[in-house]
Amino acid sequence: MIRLLRITGVLFIAAGVVVILTWLIEPLRDLWPLFYELPLPIRVGLCLAGLGLLVLLGTLLWERFEEREQDHALRDDP
Repeated sequence: MIRLLRITGVLFIAAGVVVILTWLIEPLRDLWPLFYELPLPIRVGLCLAGLGLLVLLGTLLWERFEEREQDHALRDDP
């Protein structure tokens, strides 16, 4: 389940990055007014990237939380 959520998170981040790159790369910035007239794709892209980042960080934190006992056992092992 965590692997699926991580893949989903990475895909959301990639979708958001593609939308953001259309503004950052100079030749694609000429297309930006077209996107500016249609604010929904930009908002969707930013929301997807943010959601993907939250899902990815959430799964990482959850995994670290679940494995902390094993980490303590490894540290205390001589």
